[in-house]
Amino acid sequence: MTYNKNIDIMKGISILFVVIIHSLKDDTLRSIGGPFFILQAVPVFLIISGYNHSQSYTRSGIVSLKAFYRPSMLMRKFYRLLPIALIIYAFQAIITPDGRPFFFYLIGRGGFGGYYISIMIQAIFLLPLLYWFSRKTAPLVMLGVSFIFNLGYEYAFYVWEFPSYLYRLLVFRYLFALALGVWYFFDQNYSYTKKLTVVAAFFSACYLVGVHYFEWPVPFYSFGTSWRGQNPLSFFYALWLFHLGLTHFSSSSFNKIKEPLVFIGKRSYAIFIVQMIYFWLLSRHIEWPEYYFLLDLIVSCTLGTGIYYLDNRFISGKLKAYI
Repeated sequence: MTYNKNIDIMKGISILFVVIIHSLKDDTLRSIGGPFFILQAVPVFLIISGYNHSQSYTRSGIVSLKAFYRPSMLMRKFYRLLPIALIIYAFQAIITPDGRPFFFYLIGRGGFGGYYISIMIQAIFLLPLLYWFSRKTAPLVMLGVSFIFNLGYEYAFYVWEFPSYLYRLLVFRYLFALALGVWYFFDQNYSYTKKLTVVAAFFSACYLVGVHYFEWPVPFYSFGTSWRGQNPLSFFYALWLFHLGLTHFSSSSFNKIKEPLVFIGKRSYAIFIVQMIYFWLLSRHIEWPEYYFLLDLIVSCTLGTGIYYLDNRFISGKLKAYI
């Protein structure tokens, strides 16, 4: 399995969209068709995660659950996520005047997109189960079970009115997106996969139109939140975008913008961390106009690149030598 540059291109585009999500108002995003591309950034990231982890497990030849959860295996995943996140969380806890504890930020309740790190940590434990279940049964079976479970999660939170912070922090709201990445990895070369993806993406697009532009009432918890278009009924549309990126970004017509996007994509996690605290600081002190979104992109990408270098040079890079 060789390195696929298209993955980093998609990560680069997605992280730029994440910054734009936090720059623009909801009405502006809807007016420019944001639900169909900009607001798909996080679901695409989760699909990529499912795909990449499955590729990593296959490359490593792991087949047993015990091997998936070896401390050395888990630590290799954690050192990529935690060091700079912990530093940022500590910084937030120190400078916040309301005295919120470090744990408040550790579980992802501070910042713009703070939930994402919590979800990715949980995904480290969940993805081996999805991969193992796919091999023990069939990828399509795993996908169906994940779809039903994810729908049940949305409906249960809606009926029993669980607190919003709990909903946003648990990985199960993105279970089906992770499962789609795992399924696509296994079945991408089957003829039915493209047909199912296109047909299901069409219905997902109809759902996105309904909930974002016609206010269709849906008995899901996500409908009353900022993530109303992010649930199992819409994730096939994100998969279709992932499929297009994986198969079409190799076109030579993209050569002029491909390398900058690859560069940004490789640093997408560090940029995510930076934009999280960047918008958090702005929101606490000033009313930031949305037409400064280009400045938001420049600051986030520049500082994110710096954090990426420092992390690899002095933090995660050092830890990697001991794992």
